[in-house]
Amino acid sequence: MDKSKDRPQPSFDPPDLTQPRAILAKLLEIEMQRLETAVRIERERDIVFPETSVIIHDICKLTAAIERKDTDSAGNIFDIGGIF
Repeated sequence: MDKSKDRPQPSFDPPDLTQPRAILAKLLEIEMQRLETAVRIERERDIVFPETSVIIHDICKLTAAIERKDTDSAGNIFDIGGIF
């Protein structure tokens, strides 16, 4: 396998919000872990990474999509059993 020396680039494509709720919840969990790591590194290095904003935007989009899936068309909120 080639060893790339290029800096990894974030994907600016938002997550596919049409996925089932369980997938969205897992993606949200991953993004929350990434945010925690990014903030820790920013504090340690006393620097702000623009990629952190992308993570935050993805978290907001995923959270909104999950909330829409937890609410039926009549506006009733489904009991999701404290997943978060």
